[in-house]
Amino acid sequence: MAFRRFYRRTFLKKRGHHAGAYVLADVSLERGMVSDDGTDVCAHLTVADCARTAVLQFDVHDRDTAANALHKARVLKTVVDGFVDALELAVAESGVTERSGKPSRR
Repeated sequence: MAFRRFYRRTFLKKRGHHAGAYVLADVSLERGMVSDDGTDVCAHLTVADCARTAVLQFDVHDRDTAANALHKARVLKTVVDGFVDALELAVAESGVTERSGKPSRR
């Protein structure tokens, strides 16, 4: 099965909050960008919140960079999953609930 480029851009904040926060994920195959004998993986994850932007690179040119890129992505996934779990618990214990898409005090 042929790889199809993965490109997702979505806003992070709900409607009605300040605009500008987004996440952009882009994974594509490029012929011979760095490695002369094959196809390179160009992968970038951009996270922006207002005026701050962080771009994480997961480019793959050989076995070593493949192992490192996959390790980075898996560690990031584990940390984000744990962060979401902790945030949900903290919000629940704080007495703040989500209703109609807007946080409110009980």
